[in-house]
Amino acid sequence: MSNGTLAPGTKIPCKVSRTLDVGDFSILHQLTWFNMAVHSNSEYAKNTWFKERSLAGPIIFTVADGLVHHADTIAYLLEDVGYEIYAYIGIDNVKITTPVLFGDTLTANAEVVDFRPTKNPEMNLFIYKNKTYNQRGQQVIEYQTTMMAKKKA
Repeated sequence: MSNGTLAPGTKIPCKVSRTLDVGDFSILHQLTWFNMAVHSNSEYAKNTWFKERSLAGPIIFTVADGLVHHADTIAYLLEDVGYEIYAYIGIDNVKITTPVLFGDTLTANAEVVDFRPTKNPEMNLFIYKNKTYNQRGQQVIEYQTTMMAKKKA
């Protein structure tokens, strides 16, 4: 990192992990309305290949991205090169690769994909890729996020 740039491959320091328990599952599913039987009905879930309730895919993304942004990690990374978060633009190439079950501990592993100027000289696109793993080292999700970063005054 130097002169207002972030090199592709720069690791984003994700310093926290999160263990998800029954209470987390319940509140996350209720708040988001992901109440499909496989996520909310333990009797139904016993007959699935998971053998228990699993966390809904969009919620896996929310937890994984929260681990990347925890304690303003991205904000500080951009601040170090003279930028600030302006907008969250999009998410691409989401792949959920392993179910998340009660008691799983998730850890994010993110890195810079691109940091490039836009037509507006005050703005850059900031793109990062996140792969989040459970405590067994199994990747549970992978995706790429694009954000707009504004040059600080």
